[in-house]
Amino acid sequence: MWARAATLLGISMALAIQSGPGSADASAAPSKTILERVIAQGFVRCGIDMTPGFSGISESGAVTGFDVDFCRAVAAAALGDPDAIRTSRVSTRHKFDAVRTGDLDVAFGMTTWTFTRDTELGVAFPAVTFYDGQGFMTWADAGIATPADIQGPVCVQKGTTSESTLADLLAGRAGVTMMPATSSEDKFNAFAERRCAVVTGDRSELAAQRSRRTADPDAWVLLPGTISREPLGPVVVAGDAQWFAIVRWAMLVPMIAEARGLTSGSVATVPAKDGEMRRLLGDEPDFGAALGLKPTWARRIVESVGSYEEIFTRNLGQLGLDRGENALWRDGGLIYAPPLR
Repeated sequence: MWARAATLLGISMALAIQSGPGSADASAAPSKTILERVIAQGFVRCGIDMTPGFSGISESGAVTGFDVDFCRAVAAAALGDPDAIRTSRVSTRHKFDAVRTGDLDVAFGMTTWTFTRDTELGVAFPAVTFYDGQGFMTWADAGIATPADIQGPVCVQKGTTSESTLADLLAGRAGVTMMPATSSEDKFNAFAERRCAVVTGDRSELAAQRSRRTADPDAWVLLPGTISREPLGPVVVAGDAQWFAIVRWAMLVPMIAEARGLTSGSVATVPAKDGEMRRLLGDEPDFGAALGLKPTWARRIVESVGSYEEIFTRNLGQLGLDRGENALWRDGGLIYAPPLR
C-alpha cells in the first residue's frame, strides 16, 4: 500500500543533515534541479503536520488528508505516479529549514503565506490551497461568547503567525495573557486540561481538533469571527523556477478541473471540447514541455486526486467545515485559477 511504504513519520530535522542534498561539498559537481533530484530518488518528499483533515493516518495505516492529496498531485505531475511520495511530520518552526536544505521537496501543514516568510527565509509560496483565518475556541461553560469576553491565559503555538497576531491584538489589553506551547499538540493538550480557557489558531485547525478530541462536539465552542487573514499553501525552496511552477500548477489543476466540471470519475468519458479541456485530458503532445513533464501530467492529477471539490469534501467535509472562502469565485468564494493555456 502506497501510504504505509511512503510514510516516514517523525520530526524532519531528525534527518541526517550531513547526508542531505543541502550539505553537499562545495567542490562537488553542480547540484541537480529539484525535478532532477525527485526523478533520481523516485519520490516526492512532503512535509505534513498531522492536523486532522489535512494530514493523518487512517485505521488501515494509510496517510490521508487534504495536504496529502496535494502532495500526491505533485507526484502525479512530476513522476506520473501519485503514490510515489514520502511524508515526514514537521513543525512550523522547522519546515522552512527542511525545505531550504533539501531534506523536503515541498512542505505543507497549515503554513501561512506572509511577507517575511516570502522574502527573508529563502523559500517561496507557489499557490494558496486553503483560505483561513485565526479564531478562538473556548469551553462551552466558560462564559465566553465573543473574543471581547476573553480573560486569563490564551493557549497559542510558539513561532507561528497566530502568536504574533495574538500579541498585536493583546497589546495594551489588561487581564489577558498568552500561554505559548512548543507544538500544536501541546497547545491543545493544555486547553483540554483547562490550563487555559481559550485556545487560538486557524479556524480549520480548531474545528479539526474539536472533531478529534471531544466526544461531545458541543463542549468546545468556536467563537464568531476571525482576527487575521491566513492564506495557506505549500512551500518550496526559492530559486528553482521550474519546481516552483510544477508545484504551483499541481495545486491549480484541481481548481481548474472543478471549474470545468471535470472529476476523477469523468476523465475517461468527458469530450475535449476546447484547448483547456484538451490540456486537462492530456491530448496535446507538447503540453508540459515547458515544465519538463509529460503531456499527460494534468490528467494524472485529476485521475489521482480529483477536482478541488472532491479533495475538500473527502478530507474536510467530516470536520463540519463549509466551503466558505474556499468555494469557486462564481459561488462567492476565492478559488480562482488562471487558465490552462
